[in-house]
Amino acid sequence: MKKIILSSLLLTASFTLAQELDPPPPATPTVENKIFIDELIKVTNFEKYFYNYCKNKIEQTAKENNWDEKKKQEIIKSIHFEQFNNTIYNTFALYSKEELMNITGLFKSLNNKSYPQLVPMSYVIQHNLEGFVIDLAQGDYLFLNK
Repeated sequence: MKKIILSSLLLTASFTLAQELDPPPPATPTVENKIFIDELIKVTNFEKYFYNYCKNKIEQTAKENNWDEKKKQEIIKSIHFEQFNNTIYNTFALYSKEELMNITGLFKSLNNKSYPQLVPMSYVIQHNLEGFVIDLAQGDYLFLNK
């Protein structure tokens, strides 16, 4: 009986403590690595990809929901890469300088060919991009237009 009571007390205490802990802060790159991540964004033309992706999704949503042209243009005008680029920094924050140099070199080499531009796309980036577009369509970034 003592074992059962002791086990239930320990279990209750561990659940209580686990619920009080905050999630860890997002990873941030070093100042030096941020330079390499910025270079990767530039080499892949990720900002242009981001804008075009958001714009196409907004145009699709506008058509599906019969938005007027004014509403559609207001939403498109609120597309700002600066509201999303922390996702890119967070994704590559834990890469070493050498890894970032290798990744950037690879994309630079591939994107200098006549192939379509390639962008680094992880599950996290894609997931956050989809969430960003949903928020964008709901007008969450319209305050940026003022």
